[in-house]
Amino acid sequence: MALAFLYATAVQYNDPDPYYWMPIYLIPAVISLLIFFGRGNSLKPVLLILALIYLAGTYYMWPAHWEGVALQHGMKTINIEEGRESLGLAIAGFTLVVYFLALNRHKHIIT
Repeated sequence: MALAFLYATAVQYNDPDPYYWMPIYLIPAVISLLIFFGRGNSLKPVLLILALIYLAGTYYMWPAHWEGVALQHGMKTINIEEGRESLGLAIAGFTLVVYFLALNRHKHIIT
């Protein structure tokens, strides 16, 4: 997941508001790396809070009318842009939830 989030961070450089979206994807990338290298236990309290923030952002950014993500035709409407942004937040949020659950369930395996 770290590589996926690092890629998502990198492609935000040409976004109109990269100062928002680069940190949004960089945070789960760093967390993924910390967990991979066995440094995840200290993140437990933060993981749940961040997951809730990301999932609340998903709800907030969800488009008024779902038009999909239209990969072939670019972003023709605000609904497509908001759809992509909300899905990115959802992926990050659910990833953080999975990390939180894994750290609490498999303490002896992950640490």
